[in-house]
Amino acid sequence: LWQAVICPRLGGNIIALKYDMEDVLRPLVNEEDLKINPYLYGAPILMPANRTFEGNFVFEGKKYCLPLNEPQNNCNLHGSVLYEAFDVVSVTENCAVLRLVDKACKSYPFPFALTVTYSLSDDGLSADYEVENIGVGNMPLTFCLHTTFVEPEDFSCPIDVCQEKDVHHIPTGRYIPLNCEESEIAKKSPSKGRIISGYYRACGNTARVGDYLYSVSENFDHWIFFNGRGESGLLCVEPQAGKVNGLNMADGHIVLSPNQKSRFETTIFKK
Repeated sequence: LWQAVICPRLGGNIIALKYDMEDVLRPLVNEEDLKINPYLYGAPILMPANRTFEGNFVFEGKKYCLPLNEPQNNCNLHGSVLYEAFDVVSVTENCAVLRLVDKACKSYPFPFALTVTYSLSDDGLSADYEVENIGVGNMPLTFCLHTTFVEPEDFSCPIDVCQEKDVHHIPTGRYIPLNCEESEIAKKSPSKGRIISGYYRACGNTARVGDYLYSVSENFDHWIFFNGRGESGLLCVEPQAGKVNGLNMADGHIVLSPNQKSRFETTIFKK
């Protein structure tokens, strides 16, 4: 009943996921569509996650620079791992293992290896992401999946507070209470016809998107939502490890020591 298409050369992305011939994730039909918005198909890997203000951050006393690919907000948006070609380690009918090794810091200013394992079964799609620091020094890490579902009638996700942001979509450092519409997300919220966009602290690790459940590992500590102003036929439910602009916050990112690994897991299944 489950079918998946994985594209190693497009960031190892899941460019199609179907259950009983019905699209679960928004499929990539034409690669030209990526020029309009590369983030809104499948589940692109974001590393670093979301926005880094001015594209700059300081780690252990040294300044690092990322490309300013969102000039209107003076930010780096979503990093560039999603554009990289992954190597195929192995592939069977129900499992694919992909790997990206970046020793030259082409896509991130620290050497790393990222191994992704996709497994399909009668229960759904499981994905395992393992990030390894292959450098000689420590490495900061924020990690997110821009998981883009076909828009459901309604959805719910366990959130408790909102990460306040400024006009450039950069967090102010404050968490604020959920408003009335955001409080509905924790129970049952429509997606169509309203604007859904924000950063939230997680208080659980399973979201419901229409008839599907999206379960993620506990080290994803935030949820991000975006629905293209409720007019695009999509709903992004994004599990994130670390805060938005987290590379610029002492408590906003993971730190991996040399040879240390961090593992993230997700599962999409029928409820």
